[in-house]
Amino acid sequence: MVKDKSKDTFEKRLERLRGIVDALERGDQPLEQGLALYKEGLVLAGDCGRQLESAKNEVKLVQEGLLKEFAALDSLADSTGGEDS
Repeated sequence: MVKDKSKDTFEKRLERLRGIVDALERGDQPLEQGLALYKEGLVLAGDCGRQLESAKNEVKLVQEGLLKEFAALDSLADSTGGEDS
């Protein structure tokens, strides 16, 4: 049975990628296996990079939304007299 790697978490992909790097650094695989590991590592690195970029964009959107909410609250407070001076 082939495992669906698209459902792996970021942490599982990163763990697998570290294992691949370790195996390649040892250099004890036959050429064909080393090449297969290298290709798998490239795919995993790309997947991890896309996940990180997506998370970064999501955080940015949340931050911008919160900043807009705070700015709206701040301008509302300024227009109604705000805090006691």
